[in-house]
Amino acid sequence: MKLQLSNAPCSWGVEFADSDKNLPWQRVLDEINLAGYRGTELGPLGYLPTDIAKLQAELAQRNLSVVAGTLFQHLHDRRKRAEILQFTQDSCQLLKALGAKYMVVIDHVSSPRTDQAGQIQTATRLDDSDWSEMMETIRLASEICLENEITPTLHPHTGTYIEYADELDKAMHDLPQSLVSLCIDTGHCFYAGMQPEQVIEQYAQRIKYLHFKDINPQILSSVVVNSTDFYSAISQGVFCPLGQGGVNFVSVRAALEKIDYQGWVTVEQDMDPAIDNNPLQNAINSRNFIEQYFR
Repeated sequence: MKLQLSNAPCSWGVEFADSDKNLPWQRVLDEINLAGYRGTELGPLGYLPTDIAKLQAELAQRNLSVVAGTLFQHLHDRRKRAEILQFTQDSCQLLKALGAKYMVVIDHVSSPRTDQAGQIQTATRLDDSDWSEMMETIRLASEICLENEITPTLHPHTGTYIEYADELDKAMHDLPQSLVSLCIDTGHCFYAGMQPEQVIEQYAQRIKYLHFKDINPQILSSVVVNSTDFYSAISQGVFCPLGQGGVNFVSVRAALEKIDYQGWVTVEQDMDPAIDNNPLQNAINSRNFIEQYFR
């Protein structure tokens, strides 16, 4: 097992490119570097500069590379397919020019699922027709990724229509392994009632990329019992630095050693910058945890 560590703008509260709460992108890149990471995700398209030469220069100054981009779109809405595919093409052209390897494919958080985060038994499911349409959108977007030499990795995510074990299993059944790989996020697995180490072993052949997150189990229990929506749960601090929550990273390490994982791990801690004003220290704490337990 060999891990390469990156971080992402979401650990500084950047979820949408045009949010007025976003910290300056220069500060985020500076602090990813200061925290000891050698890579970053692109974040929402348009947050970091899209001028390739400018972004390459800014990354080089900080000894950073772009590892992955994110297709965070309403994949479940067939009416948005053309828009999604154009977004995929635009993102892939930038990622390819930057030498990135992966596209993280996530159905967008949306109501009612965002209001049912963690509600394993009662959350609304897509009907067969809408599910089939979502699978087709993912297939078409994945083909665009591969045409641009970018590996598409499906990411089950809290508050979306691919969140729980049954939805992950169904997606893995419906999407060809040759076309769609998998990004396991330890925190989102835990939020959805899955044990990430078990998912890693189950889908070892499809895992090309990883996200490490941790979850505060007391806050998780509270937000699930109170049917708290996903973004409010973030503001309550449901995500925490690695090693300070409920994810069993000892078992995660054993699972990664068993499959001899070699590649990038992006550390993330979704947060609300209005509540948590020390993302740099959080990122340092998480890297220190990995250095101690995974090296």
